[in-house]
Amino acid sequence: MKSFNLQWHITHRCNLRCSHCYQDDYSAFGQRETLAQTLRQYDGFLKEYDFRGFLTVTGGEPLLHPDLFWLLGSARELGIKTAVLTNGTLLDLYTARRLSRLGVDYVQVSLDGTRDVHDSIRGRGSFDAAVNGIRALTAFGIYTDVSFTVQRANLGELKPLARLCRRLGVDKLWFDRVILPAAEDRNGLVPSGAEYAALCREAAALNRRGRISCARALQFIPCARQEVYRCSAGDSLLALLADGSVMPCRRLPIKVGDIRSGSLSEIYRDSPVLRELRSQPVPGECRGCRYAEACHGGARCAAFAKTGRFDARDPDCGALLVN
Repeated sequence: MKSFNLQWHITHRCNLRCSHCYQDDYSAFGQRETLAQTLRQYDGFLKEYDFRGFLTVTGGEPLLHPDLFWLLGSARELGIKTAVLTNGTLLDLYTARRLSRLGVDYVQVSLDGTRDVHDSIRGRGSFDAAVNGIRALTAFGIYTDVSFTVQRANLGELKPLARLCRRLGVDKLWFDRVILPAAEDRNGLVPSGAEYAALCREAAALNRRGRISCARALQFIPCARQEVYRCSAGDSLLALLADGSVMPCRRLPIKVGDIRSGSLSEIYRDSPVLRELRSQPVPGECRGCRYAEACHGGARCAAFAKTGRFDARDPDCGALLVN
């Protein structure tokens, strides 16, 4: 049975203002009645398509939502697996205990480097608060991911962050690119292809030594213990925003529907964009590449940000391929 991940941004409210944040609205907020209706929609969608459900709850900052734990429990009662993506600053032992009792599959905490660098990106004091949150999660044996968002300000932070994660008992450290169109990258956050390629090779070396887990960022580099990653946007992944908007993924900002005026099933079935994402062939530029069928052209969001076409080859790919 195929797994389907709904990445649900239940609120746009957040206690931080990170330099690379994709949001321009911090007000949208899902009420419990809306959450309940949407969860029923998702459950019906899973049954209609015979998918195995996975609900990734995020924001904004999801721990600001008073109905987060109700939602996680309701999803569990329906047999839907759950995860929480958080900045970690609001996590404590009490919150971690509640998450543990609700059986979340994992919690992902964002760390963008060691203290000074992380705080320069996410705000003073956010590093120590997030690290304390990670300690709370590991104290209750919750599978803990650390997500590292690569930008120019933290290119040298991967190795020290990997050492920190090992000391904290983190289960998985992975990283990904800031995805911004050039016209919107006014502060020069996005690394060059060469800079990103160098970091990916560094990560691959750390992976071979068992110090980092390769993930989405390394779809072009088959690392030990992991196959080449393939983008699932619009196929087995949808993003749902707190204002009802549906997108193939949060970083592929093409609105394909709105659950206030149509069901998830209708949107998934009828959206021309989603149908194209599910059926598109390997980009012509990838023909002849030994990884073409596995990665299918790379991240659709990166292609769209840099070329305006989600069916193009990921522009960073040529710099990343290694043996």
